[in-house]
Amino acid sequence: MATAARLTAPPTAPGRLPLIGHALEMWRRPLEFLDSLTAYDQIVAIYLGPTPTYVLAGPEVVDRVMVAEAGHFAKGRSFEKLRDYLGEGLATSEGPFHLRQRRLMQPAFHHRQIDHYAGAMARLADERVASWQAGQVVDVTQEMFDLSLAIVTSTLFSTALDEHIAADIRHDVPVVLRGVYNRAIDPTGLWQKLPTPGNRRLAAAHDRLRRAIDHLIRTRRTGLPAEQPDLLSMLLQAQDADSGNTMTDQQVYDELITLLVAGTETVAGGLAWLFHELGRHPAVDRELHEELTRSGEAPSFEHLGRLPYTRRVVDEALRVRNPGGVTMRRATTDVELAGYRFPPGAEFMFSTLVLHRNPHHFHDPLTFDPDRWLPGQKAAPRGAFLPFGAGRHRCIGESFARAEMTTVVAALARRWRLEPLPGAQVRGVMTSTNHPANLLMRVAPREAR
Repeated sequence: MATAARLTAPPTAPGRLPLIGHALEMWRRPLEFLDSLTAYDQIVAIYLGPTPTYVLAGPEVVDRVMVAEAGHFAKGRSFEKLRDYLGEGLATSEGPFHLRQRRLMQPAFHHRQIDHYAGAMARLADERVASWQAGQVVDVTQEMFDLSLAIVTSTLFSTALDEHIAADIRHDVPVVLRGVYNRAIDPTGLWQKLPTPGNRRLAAAHDRLRRAIDHLIRTRRTGLPAEQPDLLSMLLQAQDADSGNTMTDQQVYDELITLLVAGTETVAGGLAWLFHELGRHPAVDRELHEELTRSGEAPSFEHLGRLPYTRRVVDEALRVRNPGGVTMRRATTDVELAGYRFPPGAEFMFSTLVLHRNPHHFHDPLTFDPDRWLPGQKAAPRGAFLPFGAGRHRCIGESFARAEMTTVVAALARRWRLEPLPGAQVRGVMTSTNHPANLLMRVAPREAR
């Protein structure tokens, strides 16, 4: 059993049950449970079954694991389970293969490409918000998911998808995300082998996604677009600088499914939480609208960088309501962290929710305050603010996600204000990512205010 190798071990979080440990808490109320771990300064043990997983609660130890001593850690058991569904995409691959794939994909996320994608982002966002009516009640999380999926598929494939393929992707991505999360926290590994309705839905959804993406790859190989290349075309044409090899269809599939899953649910959750916070803070919403009104309409990537208050609003939403899940690592050698020694095989976890709400590093951490990011304010230490990860596995799509969030906020907030419904109870849901459930808001025109 992988445990701390000295007599004084890290503290164990309360609520551990026999055999399953804290797995029930991570399944039933993961956000509340993870939020409770802000009480710990560095490392706290939780149990997903009989063996401990060490939660990294302090930025110093997170930075050591993710950056300074990353060579002593592998991705861990949860990523091994993800490989059944995401293959060897950037989210799950490691070592030289990961580095090769990242280099092959880097040109697709160059600033010139992001500027090209920003036009499609703005067009789709404008179309979405133009379809709303004053006084209409919208499910913000669902609206943001549909919009994020449209943006990702448009930039991946450049043309409108066949409606059957689009419907499969819209239906199946959330099913796969939920199934993957349930398997990642299963302490026994037995649940996935049972013929439960959920497992059957997961298998069927995964098969449909596989067929849809394979069809898109085969179709695109027969003819690349003559205009500005989309992400799929760039992946198909990418060549390794040393060998001259291109990606196989399997490698392209693995990267596409990873981009679909990561680029839809995470950004949608981040946007939904952002509009929830704007609804709760009218003064922030007014200042955001004033900046957007002054800025003009240009959707270029460079233009998005000239919206400092909008940028601070996005950063604060990513801090206090981070849509990410948990990140796992496994020690491959003896390691020492925060004065404790751990043997090879020890499992570690960190949650951006825990880091971003740590009162040691963020004053009044549960308060939504974009001005905490003003120039001249005390900067958070390394490892305290990681909305897109850190080190060699930092999200390759960070610029894409920031451009998308800023573009959608600009399109919506220029035209509408989303107002919370009186008495509505909004709760967070974890399905590999963190997003708000039951986020119903009323559409109000700016001119009426």
